[in-house]
Formats: sequence, C-alpha cells, structure tokens
Amino acid sequence: MPSLISRFETVFNRINYYLASIVAISIGLFAVLIPLNLFLLKTGWGSMGWLYEAVEYALYAGVFLAAPWVLHMGSHVRVDVITQALGPKSSARLDQMVDFAGAFLCLVLCSYGVRSAIAEFRDGILPDKNLRIDTGYVMMVFALAFFMLAIEFLLRVRRAKVSAAEKAASAPEAGF
Repeated sequence: MPSLISRFETVFNRINYYLASIVAISIGLFAVLIPLNLFLLKTGWGSMGWLYEAVEYALYAGVFLAAPWVLHMGSHVRVDVITQALGPKSSARLDQMVDFAGAFLCLVLCSYGVRSAIAEFRDGILPDKNLRIDTGYVMMVFALAFFMLAIEFLLRVRRAKVSAAEKAASAPEAGF
C-alpha cells in the first residue's frame, strides 16, 4: 500500500500535468485566435479587442503555473558544470542542498505573493485595460505557483533519497 506522501505526490503530479495541458491548449488557441483576429480586422468584420490582453494574462499565468511541471520533467535550465566535476555522493548532496534552497526561496516568494495579493484586494485597484482582472488574482497565481514550486523542490529531495535507497537495495552483494 502506497504511503500518504506517495499518494500526495501522485495527485500533485496529476494536477501539474493538468495545468501544463491547459497551458499548452491556451498556446494553441493563441495560434488560431491571433490570425483570426487579424483577418477580422483586415476584412472590416470587427475585432476581438480583448484578445491581446487575454493572451498577456494567459501567458503570465501559464509561465508560472506550468513551472512546477517543467521542474518535475527536468526541462528547466540547469548548469551541471559543478555536479559533473564532483563524485556521485557529493553531486547528490549538492543537488539536495540546491533543492532545499530552491524550496526556501520559493516559500519566501510565495509569502511575498500572498502579502501582495492581500494588499491588492484591500486597495481594490484595477488595471487600466479593456480586460480588467483584479491585480490581487494575478498575485494569487504568483503565490500559488511558488507554493507549488516549493512542493516540487521538496519532492525532488524525496525522490533523490528514494532512488538512492533503491540503488543501494538492488546492488549485488559481494561474497557468499
């Protein structure tokens, strides 16, 4: 029977995959809607005046909400110059330290996002755009994304420990 943390990780990974899928679909929609809007403008049939601002909001949300999935997939930018020069144990320890530091930094940024969202909701300031979304919601996306990134960094530490234990358990024993 899987442990509670294993079940949590499975659900968390599904949520990340779902969010990444929505981001991918939204990018596909941009590829269809932007040329359609240009066609409507050139033919004089109208315009989707909200489209460019919707794209702006969707890209903002998409970049932040898909980041935990990108980190999970190992598709993020990573410089392995130092870890390649170290031995396997030292490299694994450095990776864990960087993952802990990443989780801490993400929690600090999440805290900033929560405080900013509360201040934005309290002030009630709306942007000067056609598509007006309260800035508090934008900051909530920021805070949620960094909270999810902190979780992913901590799960990376866990996965590294589990895979190290599995390697040690499957290693052949010497002797009789």
